[in-house]
Amino acid sequence: MFRKITIGYGKPVCVILYAVFAALLAKGIWIPIVVLAAMHIIEFTVIGYKVGKANKMGIIPSFLNCLSFGFTWWLPIKK
Repeated sequence: MFRKITIGYGKPVCVILYAVFAALLAKGIWIPIVVLAAMHIIEFTVIGYKVGKANKMGIIPSFLNCLSFGFTWWLPIKK
């Protein structure tokens, strides 16, 4: 069920979150976007790189997908 929801709505939700955090950043509130980026960087080092490599993706595309979409890009393709 969670995987099905993630596939359908995960990426649009990520885009909306980044838009909200960018609006907060414009108001001088920078902590949410820094925390989100840090979480995604940690996620890349723990699992994103492995999933990307297993699916014949390079380091840069895997990193950018992790940074942009978090687990919503690798969860549906994880084997």
